[in-house]
Amino acid sequence: MVVNQQSGNGTFATAGGTFSLIAGRTDTILVTARDYAIKKLCFRDSVVKTHYNVNVQLDSLHYELQEVYVHQRRSLPEIDKDKSTLGQIPNTDINKEVGAMSPISALYERFSRIEQSKRKVALLEDDEKKRQVLKDLFHLYIKFDIIKLDDDAFDNFIDYCNFSGSFIKNATDYELIMAVKQKYDRYNRATSNDYYTK
Repeated sequence: MVVNQQSGNGTFATAGGTFSLIAGRTDTILVTARDYAIKKLCFRDSVVKTHYNVNVQLDSLHYELQEVYVHQRRSLPEIDKDKSTLGQIPNTDINKEVGAMSPISALYERFSRIEQSKRKVALLEDDEKKRQVLKDLFHLYIKFDIIKLDDDAFDNFIDYCNFSGSFIKNATDYELIMAVKQKYDRYNRATSNDYYTK
């Protein structure tokens, strides 16, 4: 497409790419095609002629896009299934009934460095599972305009909320939504106040 920027008149080039257009010497001619950058022509500083023959070389457009991560959105029943497993820490004395093991075994599990390390690993894994459940819920809440939060702020907001695994597991969907909404409002005020005091 070839357009006179001043008059707005234009024409299409032929299949071979040739075109003819009447314009004043001070007019700006715009030449473009789909997926190509616009080229501007002006003959203001050129030698005076009745017509000009030009060869216009168009540059194809290239876009540099940031890296994109695609996350599958999980449904509420899938998230609820993970919620129900929070706090179930295997291989620790937390889940063992009283009397299910000998006193020596109980003392070994309580004070052994290996068993203490196992407990720490299990607790860290449970905390990671809790964080993932909350992130999945946040994606749903954002979708339904309950909160507005960027993905990169999720971890800070989870730390701010400081919900226990027991609360997340046992709260109803409504209770969890209201708790997150209240924390989000406070978090928003706190972060905007921090921004304005800097």
